[in-house]
Amino acid sequence: MKKSLKQVLTTVGIAAIALVTLSACGNTGLDSGKSSDTKVEKKAAKDIKVGVSLSTLSNPFFVSVRNGVENLADKKDTKVQVSDAQNDTAKQNNDVEDLIQKKVDVLIVNPVDSSAITPAVKDANDAGIPVITVDRSSDGGKVLTLVASNSTKGGQMAAKFMIDKLGQDAKIAELQGIPGASATRERGKGFDDATKGKLDIVSKQTAGLIVLKA
Repeated sequence: MKKSLKQVLTTVGIAAIALVTLSACGNTGLDSGKSSDTKVEKKAAKDIKVGVSLSTLSNPFFVSVRNGVENLADKKDTKVQVSDAQNDTAKQNNDVEDLIQKKVDVLIVNPVDSSAITPAVKDANDAGIPVITVDRSSDGGKVLTLVASNSTKGGQMAAKFMIDKLGQDAKIAELQGIPGASATRERGKGFDDATKGKLDIVSKQTAGLIVLKA
């Protein structure tokens, strides 16, 4: 039975926090990319402070990522602070800067915008704080690892599903995610490449920031 995207990313999100809490070494508990001359300091899970910045907690998927991080942190007695960027790039950068000032040992970031998060990632690098990105990458700075599904493949799978259900040359509208997010670009590319010459995309627009009011 295939796992849903939500299940897969929740699992890898938990794996990221497991990596943090179980592999502590160095100033932050992980290799920050600094010189090999940096003194290594072993830390127990209970002594590690983890900062988490999520793009939005209005999306149930990211709520489940937060819950996975917090649940495992509770089991390991690890300190965690989670911030909600509310899909606002400026707020997310401020949130990350605040976590840097609080001297967290590691940052887990789900960027609102893969380009806009770059200065904050670089500031974390300068502070010797490793950065793990979830679901979406950072266009700049050093990231220890990206925990994500294959977004291009996901777009291709969505295209195949639609072609199978609607047939060739069906007219469709494409609703895209938040502009600037790497996952949006990659899923869009996968979808567009797979539908070229097979589906008629009559309209494209972003749906990531639409707010529905009663």
